[in-house]
Amino acid sequence: MNKYDSPTIIKLDICDSTNEYIKKHYMKIQDKFPLIITSPEQLKGRGRNNRKWFSPCGTGLYISMGFLMDNRQKIKLLSLIAGLSIAEALETISQKEFKLKWPNDVLYGKRKIAGVLIENIINVNEIISICGIGINLNQSQKDFPPGLRQKATSLKMITGQAIDIDTVTITLINTFFKWLAILEEGDKTKIIKMVNDLSVFSKGDPISFHHNNKIITGFFNEINREGGLILEKKNGNRDIFYSGEINLEI
Repeated sequence: MNKYDSPTIIKLDICDSTNEYIKKHYMKIQDKFPLIITSPEQLKGRGRNNRKWFSPCGTGLYISMGFLMDNRQKIKLLSLIAGLSIAEALETISQKEFKLKWPNDVLYGKRKIAGVLIENIINVNEIISICGIGINLNQSQKDFPPGLRQKATSLKMITGQAIDIDTVTITLINTFFKWLAILEEGDKTKIIKMVNDLSVFSKGDPISFHHNNKIITGFFNEINREGGLILEKKNGNRDIFYSGEINLEI
């Protein structure tokens, strides 16, 4: 038995966001770590880069995991294990194949089904990590705002069947903490191999992405052991990036 086998689960009726709940209350609840917060509705759900995450009541899974990390280097891989945990959990439930767009978007075809927001509170003696995950489960296409209808999908749209949110929740929790335990053990090779296997891009694919308000182009090489994107330039040089957002033509 490891420390992630029996996380505390708190189910809220509604909240601003599950990540914000942990951030506001962590001083009172961190003795319950590892901790799971779920809510059927978020009023102010957020994704990366302060984007709003569409979080209508009862149609998606909105969940945050709070836990302590012992190493700043390991937190670089949290986004990756979150993404691959989602892809693995959804494949287990649906028998469909899901892909990852670095660093942590989960796609079915070219449509996004899930996103991740990692936030860390770094104190002198501890690192509190919060992994927020949103997964589209029971939306139909018309349920999405017009700007998302050609970019987003849900598990119900993919399978043609209503999805039991509790089943997805338990499957995701088990999968995420399995990979978190692997990270804690220091087995980066296993994690990075799986992330590269699930990548929507193959080695040599041309890509462009936003980094520090610039658009950078090159060829996808792979994700390295530290979670960085290796980009190969036309002249053969390689650069490594640890943040940014790859453009995905729809």
